[in-house]
Amino acid sequence: MNTSSFIKDTEYIQAACDPQLSSPHTHLLATLLSQEDQHDYNQLLQIQLPKDILQISHQLSSLLHISSSAIWMSIVLLKKLIIQKYSLDLLTIIACITLSSKYQDSSSELIDYELILQYYPIQNIQQIHNTEIHLLDIFSYDISVTTPDHFFSYLFNLSNSDDNHHLKEIIEQGRSLFFMKLHSYETMKLLYNYPSSIVTLSFIYKIKSNNIFIIEQIKNFLLHKKDPTYYFTQLLHCTALLQSITS
Repeated sequence: MNTSSFIKDTEYIQAACDPQLSSPHTHLLATLLSQEDQHDYNQLLQIQLPKDILQISHQLSSLLHISSSAIWMSIVLLKKLIIQKYSLDLLTIIACITLSSKYQDSSSELIDYELILQYYPIQNIQQIHNTEIHLLDIFSYDISVTTPDHFFSYLFNLSNSDDNHHLKEIIEQGRSLFFMKLHSYETMKLLYNYPSSIVTLSFIYKIKSNNIFIIEQIKNFLLHKKDPTYYFTQLLHCTALLQSITS
């Protein structure tokens, strides 16, 4: 019997429950946060995708039911193409999303290419496949993208090591709210202006703002930032924004 069909939609984007992933000896958090301090990363945050491209991305993501990590990755790839002054036609947008889904999602989650052909004026599936390969060439096969789900998984493993079921529930609620809001066009176009870690902390803080664990993790994140004052200001802005769009 194929048990993959019984897996919940969000389970495949979680890291394994391994306490070593959240151990301070792995330097995982420092590595993830240091990437956000790089010039190239911050350059991406400044890129604003045109409204029509965001709308197509939103429609296609909803149509294919892809994960939040794949949605986030596809937007990052599209921004990278803009920096490289690459033309973003319909086929490129579709290929960015399907490629991201292949990279981020479970192998059991097959992309319905036939459904794409029904909704968009693409001649055949091979066109999409060829564009996916072309994109890999453009990115030199380096399409690794840190998404908020990486930080949700990190915090989930941290709570798992403490065997704290209440914390796990808070983190899962934050992840679920993130996934739901990412499928809202109005929310989506705003959240992409913030680093992944800030988005994660904002959603968890939204669920439970006065939790000691969450406050300690915010402090821990700040310790690994090159400019903690600016990072904290961004966190306050994102938290306030999230409060306004979810109230």
